[in-house]
Amino acid sequence: MADLRVPFLVFKKNKSGIVTGFWQPSATLKAAGWKSTPLGSDEWQCVEKARAINAQVQAWKLGGPSPIAIERRKARGTIDALIARYRKEYLNALDPATGKPTLSSKTRENYETPLKRIAMWAGDQQLAYVTPGRVKVLKDTLVGPEDKGGIGHAAAHNTLKMLRQLFAFAESVDLIPKGQNPATSFGLGAPPPRRTIWKHAHEKAFDDAAFRKGLPSLALARELALYSAQREGDLLHFTENHYSAIEIFDPMLVRHFGDDAGIVKGWILDQHKTGLTQLEVPMDAKLRAKVEEAMRRNRARDRSAVPARLVTYVIVDDRTGLPWKKRDFIKAWNAVLDDAAKVTGMDEMRDLVWHDLRRTRVVRLRRMGMSEAQIATVTGTSPQTIMAMLKAYGPIDATMTAHALAAASMHEIARDKAIEDQKGKVG
Repeated sequence: MADLRVPFLVFKKNKSGIVTGFWQPSATLKAAGWKSTPLGSDEWQCVEKARAINAQVQAWKLGGPSPIAIERRKARGTIDALIARYRKEYLNALDPATGKPTLSSKTRENYETPLKRIAMWAGDQQLAYVTPGRVKVLKDTLVGPEDKGGIGHAAAHNTLKMLRQLFAFAESVDLIPKGQNPATSFGLGAPPPRRTIWKHAHEKAFDDAAFRKGLPSLALARELALYSAQREGDLLHFTENHYSAIEIFDPMLVRHFGDDAGIVKGWILDQHKTGLTQLEVPMDAKLRAKVEEAMRRNRARDRSAVPARLVTYVIVDDRTGLPWKKRDFIKAWNAVLDDAAKVTGMDEMRDLVWHDLRRTRVVRLRRMGMSEAQIATVTGTSPQTIMAMLKAYGPIDATMTAHALAAASMHEIARDKAIEDQKGKVG
């Protein structure tokens, strides 16, 4: 056999003595997705085929497409390459002890949108392309008119903050000199904290619109979201496997939440936000009945489907019986809000977003006099996050103030009574 020295071309002899050529990728190419390819037993055809694959590899290394499902290679030293490394080493990093992602799926999802904007802006440019001057031009564009690339204050701030974080990462891995982050001061302050909460009239208007549009599952989604204060993604993934009996030790609570047999049931969520293994959300009788009815209805459609669907979701697209895709859910949700605003004349409903439901629950619980720590056990978020929400809304809410004054008044009454009782004993 001639010594052809074609990169990655190897010949192997099987047990029958037949020699076959293979294109054998290096460990690096294999990790990127390139696979060993049999080339046949004709030596010169093997040479030509191996050279053809090597040409494809070379084009891929320069950023071109590959002939198979391999992610386009990022040219070295570009913003795209930096983003790819940032995703690998930080965004999608795994905890070595557990093998699980160090960041929550929601955090990773939130980072992706600004990263994609940055890639669209300068992905194929070298790192040196991003200068303080170009960052300022980017900022002016992002906060400018929509028809000229503007995306609004909040989205612009998130994108620029992500750019600053991306180049801070570049500093930390010595891709740029320390102190040379071009986005350190991008000249745009954080947007004012959002203060919007749902009113009871908004809830009724939304539910009525959901039923008018043949989407009662959205009314249940709204009610579940306001009850549990959980994220949209968590709710869309709520299945019968997450609905289970919950052990409650207080007899009064069992009486409140339990059925006739004293069994409490609720939503069990995996939890990473507060260090808990799980968050258990017991359902009150009214909501429990709605959830169980939805599961019965959805399960019947699932089992009669061909092929049968073996896992039943609580919130499904009423038109198809299938689990919602997030984009379709958001579109339907906004359509219901728009219909509610048109019918009721409450135009502010068009500006309501999902996170406002969580804030509404937090504010209403605080109005009931609950502490931040108590509220955190409902939402599954940290007390610091609860305090941040209340910082934007709570200080001006009269109901919260009234709770504080009432508590102070009752304390003073109890103190004065205790003093009088003490005087009586001394006398």
